[in-house]
Amino acid sequence: MIFPEFLQRLKAVHLLKDRSKVSSQDQGPQATPTGPAVGAPVKRPRRGVHYLIVVAIMAAIFTSISNVALWRHVYQIIADSPNLPFLFVVTVPVAIFLLMYAIFLILFSWKYVLKPAFVLLLLTGALATYAAWSYGTIFDSGMITNVVETNPAEAGSYISLKSVATFMVLGLMPAIILLRVKVYYPKLIRSNLERVGAVVGTLALAAVTIIPFYQQYSFVGRNNHSLSKEILPTSYVWYSYRHVKDKYFTEPMKYVRLGGDSVKASTSDKPKLMFLVIGETARAQNFERNGYHRPTNRFTNMEPTLTYNISSCGTYTAYSLPCMFSNLKRTDFDTKIGAVGEVRDGILQVLKKGGVKVTWVENDGGCKGVCTGVDTIEIDPKKDNQKYCNGDTCYDEVMLSYADKLSQNVTEDSLVVFHIIGSHGPRYYERYPEKFRKYVPDCNRPDVENCSTEEVVNAYDNTIAYTDYVLYQLIEILESKMDTNDTMLLYVSDHGESLGEGNLYLHAAPYAFAPEYQTRVPMQLWFPTSSANDMQVDLRCMANLAQNADLSHDHLFHTLMGMFQVRSHEYDQSHDLLAMCPLPAEQAQLQVIPHPEENPHLEP
Repeated sequence: MIFPEFLQRLKAVHLLKDRSKVSSQDQGPQATPTGPAVGAPVKRPRRGVHYLIVVAIMAAIFTSISNVALWRHVYQIIADSPNLPFLFVVTVPVAIFLLMYAIFLILFSWKYVLKPAFVLLLLTGALATYAAWSYGTIFDSGMITNVVETNPAEAGSYISLKSVATFMVLGLMPAIILLRVKVYYPKLIRSNLERVGAVVGTLALAAVTIIPFYQQYSFVGRNNHSLSKEILPTSYVWYSYRHVKDKYFTEPMKYVRLGGDSVKASTSDKPKLMFLVIGETARAQNFERNGYHRPTNRFTNMEPTLTYNISSCGTYTAYSLPCMFSNLKRTDFDTKIGAVGEVRDGILQVLKKGGVKVTWVENDGGCKGVCTGVDTIEIDPKKDNQKYCNGDTCYDEVMLSYADKLSQNVTEDSLVVFHIIGSHGPRYYERYPEKFRKYVPDCNRPDVENCSTEEVVNAYDNTIAYTDYVLYQLIEILESKMDTNDTMLLYVSDHGESLGEGNLYLHAAPYAFAPEYQTRVPMQLWFPTSSANDMQVDLRCMANLAQNADLSHDHLFHTLMGMFQVRSHEYDQSHDLLAMCPLPAEQAQLQVIPHPEENPHLEP
């Protein structure tokens, strides 16, 4: 019975469909169906472009078009280093893309973040791209501050047809296209799983791409410190974030002023004249006076100098220089609380308050804040003595004329600080003139990893020998002033250098893991007997300290106070080398440190 009933119902449905069809025909062309015909394919709404693809496209745009200035710089570096492996050259843009894709996924791939964030990046990125390409602008913290503080009149001066066209083509048009694109996001759980998988996979690919060429990446990066700041938009986004955070969300540190109670306790009527030479990248192991097998100290060997092997504050200049001029010990120092010239005074500011005339002479790209508030002379490679300058850098001999002028008719205690370029790598071959090219073959290229160890060491030793010559010339200038002044010279390097030991080059390794080549530095003291007697310092004891004492940059602050006999509550006698070796007031010493016979015709 059930089957015949089913057939009857099926016929009834069929008759209803026929009547409906006839009815619709009778209504004419104005009739509109209320739904799709039975059996017709259902048209589903378009899903849009998957958000992972959109983010990948944005990463590709920024990696390529927005970083034209970066690639110009990168491939100039590669052209200057023909021995870089071809596969490394190929991996550079791939690695940048993968890392940028991972960052974009983490920060900007969220449903209500993606479009606003990328529209803003496209618009600002277009302006940044124009500035980087046209003016060579590098977006670090200083540049972000300049941008923020630029007034409308200044900003208007940058507007031109080219800048407007660049903004339209690279910024506005892609932003409009992005806004019109429909982006597809799966449901929450699936979307998050896809995101996590994409980030992990991308970072894994980046690791596979970078790790085999880590040495090449390391050398290129260390030789070109600005590269990381040239990557758009990560550079200006990061420094903008830091600017906003430091200005609006960080409580300003109270400036720490030191030496307010400074007084002189001079034991001599002669005004003191001291040259403080801050070396760059000299390591103690390559000083002949520290037991090195090569005669790298042939010139200072002709003078009664004391040489010390001491520990550095850090392994790179930006950290070590403020640390060594601070009254904070290395174990207490960090770049925020110890930023000399920014948040606290250093030894130069203290000595100035104590009545010492301080002058800083700069030949190494900047004093990192430690010369704030003191007279400063910047060596200009384009304007200074072209005998020693090539338009980009200057040999340290360029400072000798300044030393001669600043030492004339000194009637008050004076400190002249020479910040030399010394052994700054990896272009060691640019730090010494041809006549000091004693050790050959020497590495004459910046990618030192492609030179033999012998060539790297030869070039480096040439820089040490040349610095020794410059120190000798400075001592000669001071010797001519001994009748009228208590003269002194102190040379100390900021950090050391690796020359291939353990397959490491250059410096800046984390201090806890850095080899001694990067943390042991030379310190040389020229302290004539007449000055030592006037200041009541036992030179024989000072010589013993060079052999036995465990010394470091921590001693510099207090030793300089000792040399100028300035006292304040910051002074720590236990860290003053001179205070460790007092000479009784009634006792005078003869030539304790022999003055070797000088050879005025000694050649490099």
